[in-house]
Amino acid sequence: MRFSTETLKGFTIAILSKAGYEGADAALFADSLIAANERGVASHGITRLRTYAKRLASGVVDKDAHIEILNSADTFLLVDGHNAMGVRICRETLDVCMARAKKHGTCFAAVRGGNHFGTGAFHALYGAQQGMITFALSNTSPCVAPVGGRQAILGTNPMAVAIPSRKYGALVLDMATCTVAQGKVILAGKEGKKIPLGWAIGPDGAPTDDPAQALKGAMLPFGGPKGYGISLIIEVLCSALSGAFMSPDTKSFWNDFENPQNLGFFLGTMDIAQLTDYETFLTRADEIYDRIKESPRAPGVETIYIPGEIEKRSEEKAAAEGIEIGQGVYQDLVLLAQEYGVDAGLLQEMA
Repeated sequence: MRFSTETLKGFTIAILSKAGYEGADAALFADSLIAANERGVASHGITRLRTYAKRLASGVVDKDAHIEILNSADTFLLVDGHNAMGVRICRETLDVCMARAKKHGTCFAAVRGGNHFGTGAFHALYGAQQGMITFALSNTSPCVAPVGGRQAILGTNPMAVAIPSRKYGALVLDMATCTVAQGKVILAGKEGKKIPLGWAIGPDGAPTDDPAQALKGAMLPFGGPKGYGISLIIEVLCSALSGAFMSPDTKSFWNDFENPQNLGFFLGTMDIAQLTDYETFLTRADEIYDRIKESPRAPGVETIYIPGEIEKRSEEKAAAEGIEIGQGVYQDLVLLAQEYGVDAGLLQEMA
């Protein structure tokens, strides 16, 4: 089933309105959610609308809150998100960071009082589209064990970096620091399949290919000590600097509708034009990417991609052909419409 981005955004806004989130804030959040589907990251897209709506309707997220800057430094901010929606917190913080970067060259912010902010790429691209090298990092609730450990202590701790480009839209690295998304383990369990060794450990700390044991144990960081080290750096930047909860203390996005998550973010912008001519930078960056793409390819490889290029192509395809939604997700959206008193006819499939 395929739906236009406008259809899915309109439906999302209608659900959010019933959950008490309206106007420009609802439109921004809908943009962030559907952008995940457009970029081919369906796991972070409209399939999560039910949970976000419940968090708003239950009051566990403060729909009316805005950020507060707690210190007086010009280029290094301490921000309290006051339990607002994560997307709103990031947008308001990045707007301040970009304004200050235009004056001082760069600005970074450690943020506490946060909630799940969706895909980091959505925030990083926002700054890159305005000529800024932009960073968006977050800690999360725990599901990853440190190297040598057997308990989930660290979060998936995603990081996103976007750098403007002329030819390729932007170079975008958006990644979690665990080997694979935990959703793949859940899906394997539903389908009665084993998982590859190296994805996760069981509660005894031993590698497992059993999804049920993996869910009782912990995911593993990518690249062993390398991923673990990067994840730990993100944890320190997001929680130790800001005063947000450490990952093992954060509350579940999926299951806790009473206690605020108090996630930490680390956001930042660098104004390229403060350092060098912007157009000259784009030319230099494109030369780097061109040389990579034109370099000899391995057997059977048709294209060498720049990070973010595949997602950019997915966006273009979604604009032309719509977004594909599976039958299971569609049925859940129909049920969600019934629960919130929204006309399911808003989900008009593309011809």
